[in-house]
Amino acid sequence: MSFTETLSSNSLFIIFPLFLLSLAFLLPIKRWRVRLPFYTAVIVAAVIAYALIRPGDSTVASTDEANQILASGQPVFIEFFSNSCALCLASQPRVRSLESKIDGRAEVLKLNVQDPLSQPLMRRFNAFSTPTFVVVNGDQVWQQNGALLDTGDALAALGLS
Repeated sequence: MSFTETLSSNSLFIIFPLFLLSLAFLLPIKRWRVRLPFYTAVIVAAVIAYALIRPGDSTVASTDEANQILASGQPVFIEFFSNSCALCLASQPRVRSLESKIDGRAEVLKLNVQDPLSQPLMRRFNAFSTPTFVVVNGDQVWQQNGALLDTGDALAALGLS
């Protein structure tokens, strides 16, 4: 895994400590008795928020199951994500919106890049940054890397717009 892949997949763990350090320097709280409970509250709130918006696990249990879905002949929307990627977390509302618009007319395949089963599919679709969104309709017809999901383009690639 290259430096940029590591940075992308662990961006939440890099951004959050930087956020706390910036709070320490920007807030004019001089006394530690006041600052410590404030930092504790910020950390607890961040952990709760992370637990609530976490994308979760892969929707398939094996690479063979994923390959069966891809070979089904139906359009497939694939999301490669990481639970520690800030952009992946920010994309979740758009992904859920897209899933509701698809409404069974296409398959949705979510793959956590930290699961070993996703490694062959990552290589197959050149998904080396998170989040990566791919639409397959027999062949790969659309891909978006490292940005918030563009639902309009994804729906158009699926042929559902």
